[in-house]
Amino acid sequence: MNNKVILGAVGVVVVLAVGFAGYRYMQIQAAAKKWAGPHKEIVEEKITKEGQVTTTRFVSIVDAPLAAVEKALGEPERSQESIENITLSKLLKSEGNKKVVEMNLRALNLPLQYYTMEFTMYPDQHRITFKTVESQAQDIEGEYKLEGSPDGTRTRIEYSSKSRDKIAVPLPQSVIDGANRETFVNTIRGLKKSIKAGG
Repeated sequence: MNNKVILGAVGVVVVLAVGFAGYRYMQIQAAAKKWAGPHKEIVEEKITKEGQVTTTRFVSIVDAPLAAVEKALGEPERSQESIENITLSKLLKSEGNKKVVEMNLRALNLPLQYYTMEFTMYPDQHRITFKTVESQAQDIEGEYKLEGSPDGTRTRIEYSSKSRDKIAVPLPQSVIDGANRETFVNTIRGLKKSIKAGG
């Protein structure tokens, strides 16, 4: 083979690789834009990033009694049954008011994320805290605060978290925010689905 043929073949491979990478980047950006706008599941939102730490706060109102919402959120090991982007939720340990759950999460078109999470339930305070025990890309710590409406038919869910990146993420912050937003929206939708099914 002559050098021109080899260089031509290498050039074609490089163009195809760059084209594919560009296509994947555009797919991820499009998915992030889908989750950038207002959602009926989110009535309040605040996301800030300072250095490697992202602080997130979402509020949702669910048309279900406090006890039903608290029961559904208190079973994180069942998340994969109703939350679209959780592909695995396996109970590893349950002791008192604590549960350790292995979770796999896919947000947007990003790679699958693997977490081992510890959830602690405080039923008298209508609060559930969570933190990572083990993860690949970030450490997360946060809580769900629940408040029932005066008529007992609705529940206000306030989600707040701080996540610290363990590795440099080569994506725009808008994509990360979109992934967090998608995960929260899918959690609320899954919660409603679980409550409706009686679980």
